[in-house]
Amino acid sequence: MAILGLACVSIHGPAAARSPRARPIIDIHVHASSRDRDRPVAVCPGDQEITFNAVDPRDAYYPAKASSCANPIYSPLTSDELRRGTIAALLRNNARHAVLTGRPEVVALWRKGYEALFIPAGDPGSSTPAQLDRLRSLIASRAVDVIFEVGFQYQGKRADNPALEPFWALAEQRDIPVGIHLGESVPGGAREPGPNAFRPSLTTPFQLEDVLRKHPRLRVYVCHYGSPLVDEMIAMLYFYPNLYVDISANDWNSPRAQFYDHLKRMVDAGFSKRILFGSDQTAFPQGIDLAVPSVAAAPFLNAAQKRDISYNNAARFLRLSPAQIAADHRPLRP
Repeated sequence: MAILGLACVSIHGPAAARSPRARPIIDIHVHASSRDRDRPVAVCPGDQEITFNAVDPRDAYYPAKASSCANPIYSPLTSDELRRGTIAALLRNNARHAVLTGRPEVVALWRKGYEALFIPAGDPGSSTPAQLDRLRSLIASRAVDVIFEVGFQYQGKRADNPALEPFWALAEQRDIPVGIHLGESVPGGAREPGPNAFRPSLTTPFQLEDVLRKHPRLRVYVCHYGSPLVDEMIAMLYFYPNLYVDISANDWNSPRAQFYDHLKRMVDAGFSKRILFGSDQTAFPQGIDLAVPSVAAAPFLNAAQKRDISYNNAARFLRLSPAQIAADHRPLRP
C-alpha cells in the first residue's frame, strides 16, 4: 500500500449508474478496510501541485506536516461509507472486476452482493508454517484467488530472504498470482513513532531476481512499479516476461508530472502490455475517480495502449476466459 473463481455473470447493484458505452476496466489493487474514526484523514491528489515539506527534527511528527496542497481530499468516517463509496466509484467507472484484499471476514463482507465484481485476495503476513497453512486453507476454499499486497518491505525484509522461500514455493505450486509492494510509503514516514521497519532501499526490483529464477512459473506483479526506481524495473521487465507492474496510487496520489514521466518511460521501453491499472483504494474512494482519467488523459498513450493498461493486460494476467471477457464488454442491463 502506498498512499500519501471468476464467474461469468453481470454486475448489478444500486450504484451501477454508468454509461452503457463505457469501456470496461479491471482494478487490480483495492483494499477492504475497516474505518471508523472521529475525524477524516486528508491526502493530496496528484492532479494539483504537491509540496513535500521540510520538517524540523525538533517537531513532533504528524503526516499532514510532511506534504501539502491547495485542495486535499478526505476519507469517509465509517466502514460502511468506505465500502459503499468504493463500490459506487468502481461501478461509476465501469469496473467489471476489482482484486480486493484484506482480512478474510472483511473481504467476505465487502463482496456480499458483489461477488462478480470483487476477486478475493489476501496477504499471508509472513511465511511461518502456521501462516502458510492458513493461506493454503484460504486458497483451497476460494477465499483467496490472488495473494496481495505482500508487504515484506514494510517488515524490513527483502523478497529474496531465504525465510520467505516457502511462500514463493507455495504460490508457484498453487499457480496463484502474487502482488508485492515495492515503492514509496507515506511521506516523511521515517518520522513515524513506534517500530518502523520500512526502508526505501528495499524498493529495488532486483531483489526479485533470485525469486523469479527459482520459481519461473510464478505470476508476479509489482505494486507501484517499484517507483521511483523505473530503470531497474525496466531491466527486470525486459529479462523476465512473466513479470508485470501495477500503477496503483501513483496514478492519482503521486505528482502527475512524475507519474506521467514514469509511465511514459515504461511504455517507451516497450512494456505497455505488462502494465496493470490499479487504484490502491484504501481510505479514499475518490482516488478511483482520479486514477481512471489519469490513464485516459495521458497524452503519450494511444487508444490501444489505454485499453491494454485499463483492461486487457489484467484479463490476460488473471487468465479470464474468452466468455468472461466477452461478458465484460457487453453493456450492463439497467
